[in-house]
Amino acid sequence: MKKIIYILTILVLAGCGQSNTDRNNNISADTDTVITDQKDKIRVSNNSENDLTDFENQTSDVEFKYLTIFQLRDTISADFNGDGNLDQAVYRKENETSGIIIKHGQTNEEIKIGFGEPFAHLSEFNWVDYWGLVKDQETYEIVIEDTEVIGDRNIKLENPSILVRKSEAGGGVITFKNGKYRWIHQTD
Repeated sequence: MKKIIYILTILVLAGCGQSNTDRNNNISADTDTVITDQKDKIRVSNNSENDLTDFENQTSDVEFKYLTIFQLRDTISADFNGDGNLDQAVYRKENETSGIIIKHGQTNEEIKIGFGEPFAHLSEFNWVDYWGLVKDQETYEIVIEDTEVIGDRNIKLENPSILVRKSEAGGGVITFKNGKYRWIHQTD
């Protein structure tokens, strides 16, 4: 399936060329490659040559309709907490650990996720290969009880959310819900 998506992506790029605009979303990073399928859209950050490694893996996130993939060094800007102000998220490695820092635009409050502190079942994000901005209104969550996967459920996303992934392994989504950031697990 991934090879078919990859081949379709190459054909679309060859047939349509490249674009620097996003007519449906206000995305604040420099982007220059748009890949479109009939219903799925992925925007890939490409700030310099060969920025994205293993492009085939990047296109595996077609479960999202509105997804923007970024390099880990890129800042992601969106209204994560739903207060009407633009917030910023950065991925950082500090000493032996790593995490995400979200700075709220209205208050300048910084929320650190990871960096050795518990966040759901995680305490660091050293495993992350790439991340992105999800603007879908719904996603799925893998439900695990006693270390066993028992199924999945749909989760409403009230605001733009942050996707974190490891190629070929999965990851999850960080979203602001009920006054705090929470982890939506998406790996079996």
